[in-house]
Amino acid sequence: MKILRYIVNSFAENTYIVYDDATLHCAIIDPGCYSDKERAAITSQIAELHLRPVMVINTHCHADHILGVNFLKKEYNIPFAASTADQYLLDNADQYTAAWGWRLDGKITIDIPCTEGTELKIGNSILKCAATPGHTPGGLAIYSDEDKFIFTGDTLFRGTIGRTDLPGGDYDTIIASIRNRLMRFDSQYDVHPGHGESTSIGKEAASNPMIGIED
Repeated sequence: MKILRYIVNSFAENTYIVYDDATLHCAIIDPGCYSDKERAAITSQIAELHLRPVMVINTHCHADHILGVNFLKKEYNIPFAASTADQYLLDNADQYTAAWGWRLDGKITIDIPCTEGTELKIGNSILKCAATPGHTPGGLAIYSDEDKFIFTGDTLFRGTIGRTDLPGGDYDTIIASIRNRLMRFDSQYDVHPGHGESTSIGKEAASNPMIGIED
């Protein structure tokens, strides 16, 4: 699979397109695209590469990650996949987005509920879900065993971890998710976080000062 990254909105959030090389089916992950320019950059790239969107997937449902969900659902008539444990964030999304000066374009509904082990078919490829609560109760890592990459959302970053001081966050839970779930992946897996630059499981296991690996 191939991955494209777009840095969007005032939070410098990473929105990704991931697509299957053979079929050109694609998914958009964590679409925080808000402005017309940001949305046009994504839709024009999809058109130029002749990609066929099949779903939107979110690692979690904080305001800066969901701004483009309804736009893409309507644009391509595709479903939205996320954890229902983050439904409380979607239920109050209009308030959360307004607090940052954004306006949400209607209620967001989850069409494909995801939990640990859920598989999402993108053309000939499979993306799998790992439950990684802590930043939010419904935090997910979206990964490919075949291509050895993981979208970690705001759970694991290059050199640090996600914040846990927002409603629903819990420090002990996020540390457990990282140590007991993410750090069990092979060191070669690339990590694509919700903000900042990519890294790898190996690099974070060796040098991330926040997580320390326990036997």
